Amino acid sequence: MSIAPNRSLEIQLFEPPANAVYTIDSAADLAHVPRRTIAVYYKHGLVSSTVDPARNGYYFDKEAILTLRRIEDLRTVCRNNLAVVKMILDLTNEVDRLNSKMRSLSQNSSMRKRSLKSNQRRKTK
Repeated sequence: MSIAPNRSLEIQLFEPPANAVYTIDSAADLAHVPRRTIAVYYKHGLVSSTVDPARNGYYFDKEAILTLRRIEDLRTVCRNNLAVVKMILDLTNEVDRLNSKMRSLSQNSSMRKRSLKSNQRRKTK
């Protein structure tokens, strides 16, 4: 008698090579989402293909795989309301963009302060 393995509810890490591109079938396997569902998400603007699907088919990068996993998590919370999922994704992307800009501005400000202090020390010598 063999025991069937239970599907783990643990978080699965996903760290592919930086330039990796996946077919829709590979993306479906990695994100645990049917390929038809990925096509629906694409049509609703929830996930982007790295190549024009009309010309060469669907191909997805690391960010798209992570987005597919995020969408699946949000669907359960949002009761399959894709409009709400899209809104949450858009807001999350905007927050990430603003945080990145704030970090950049903070780093530039710190560099300017150090430069000013260094110039002031030179002038006082």
